[in-house]
Amino acid sequence: MGTKDRQMRKERNLRYWMRKKGYLFNREQRVVILPEDSKNRSAVQEKRLRTLGYDFQYNMFQTNQ
Repeated sequence: MGTKDRQMRKERNLRYWMRKKGYLFNREQRVVILPEDSKNRSAVQEKRLRTLGYDFQYNMFQTNQ
């Protein structure tokens, strides 16, 4: 397995765990919407996403999930 495949797998796994915590993703624009509940945020995982090129945005609108 090459490094490109490993990178893609790490990114996919990171997005999976962060979605479980309430983060929302837009992969085309590489934007992450932060969860409304601040206790579910993870500074370490957010740092990993920044290194992968994602930008962060606060949730300004009510979301019904």
